Amino acid sequence: MEWCERFKEYRDRERCVVYFPNLHEGEDAEAYGIFLNLMRVKMGIMILAPDREERFEPVYRDALKYHLQTIRHSRLFTSYVPLKTRVYFVETAEVRDAFYPCADFCVPGGTLVAGPVDLARPIADACPLILGPKMPDNALRQGLLAAGAAVWAQDNNQLIDLAKAWLADPAAAKAAAEKAREWWAQHGS
Repeated sequence: MEWCERFKEYRDRERCVVYFPNLHEGEDAEAYGIFLNLMRVKMGIMILAPDREERFEPVYRDALKYHLQTIRHSRLFTSYVPLKTRVYFVETAEVRDAFYPCADFCVPGGTLVAGPVDLARPIADACPLILGPKMPDNALRQGLLAAGAAVWAQDNNQLIDLAKAWLADPAAAKAAAEKAREWWAQHGS
């Protein structure tokens, strides 16, 4: 089954799918705060994926305090995520990378709280990138920004504004993702 088909009802109703992949310790709360602010603008679902398997269960238990309808991907026995769900919780490393093509954009782990950042997979899968405020100021960030292949937020408020802009103009987000693929093919590591 195509993983993105799980969000068919969201797409049919023009709701957003926001991905926070490979989140490091301390980034989960940041992701929830950003998503809750976006929900005021456009209804949708957040895909949440911690960076390490040993964090999956503790992060899931901690997520319950946000009182958002959450479904664990291993508990989903139907092909579609129910529309009332607000968080789709990924709990195995094997499927963590499967959701990049499904998202309107992603905020990679390591960019909300400093840590290792994996951009190769989202770029390969043409997922538009919003780089959080802790994305290192390095040649990778500078090159992507100069090419118009990603956007970078100096703080979480700006990240929310950038997300709103891409939700309002999905063609711009997809164009940036294509530029990222082209840039990565020439400069990626």
